[in-house]
Amino acid sequence: MAISQPADRAAPAASALIEMRGLRLAFGGQTIFDGLDLTVEDGEFLCILGPSGCGKSTLLRIIGDLLAADAGSILVDGKPPRETWRDIAFVFQSPRLLPWRSARDNICLGLELRRGDLPKRAMRERADRLLDLVGLARDGGKYPRMLSGGERQRVAIARALAVEPRIILMDEPFSALDPKTRRHLREEIVRIWQATGKTIVFVTHDVEEALLLADRIVLLSPKPTRVAETLAITAPRPRRIEDNPALAARRDRLLGRFADAAAPEQR
Repeated sequence: MAISQPADRAAPAASALIEMRGLRLAFGGQTIFDGLDLTVEDGEFLCILGPSGCGKSTLLRIIGDLLAADAGSILVDGKPPRETWRDIAFVFQSPRLLPWRSARDNICLGLELRRGDLPKRAMRERADRLLDLVGLARDGGKYPRMLSGGERQRVAIARALAVEPRIILMDEPFSALDPKTRRHLREEIVRIWQATGKTIVFVTHDVEEALLLADRIVLLSPKPTRVAETLAITAPRPRRIEDNPALAARRDRLLGRFADAAAPEQR
């Protein structure tokens, strides 16, 4: 299944698919979130950017019904997360592939767990279509040890897509990769997002990565965490920060805000 590179999409219409209001959470006596408000629009590529330890990954777990907030409200498509978890898939920093399963069978695993009613042949056909989508059409029979780090992460992305989620939560999925592979997979995930129309919530602490990927960036404060700033990024894709003075200025300002946020922790 060949996927041509589509034209860059217009900014999504204002229709909140995920809505958090007054979110509060504490662990071991330490306040993580204190009245956090956040929305994610349907079809949006949203990057959550913030200093280490501010609760970025925790926020994804709350959206995905892996963790409950102490107070406040969260709705996914107008419902609590416990009713919508089947519409959500995760991609983590580590691909978390089973070493005894081929790439194709790792993709099928999510289908086996969520869609056990599907015939095995239908699962394999879907896995093969997704292997083609992520550029691994010839590698379905390979085991994880035979794949590079970037290829393993592509399999993890295909596994997430296999369950046909409406929302994909990505937790720093490229941070463990070398710079060249990371650049390539950033381009790939934009292409896949454009081809599938999924809503992506992408956690990162990399300012340039957020500027290259996002429709909108939500900058979180240090703990107790709130939304410090929201930035709409309207530059056409593909983006090159060094060729775009406006993006370069935003990068420099965001890096300055990161330095200011880290300063209290260093004292």
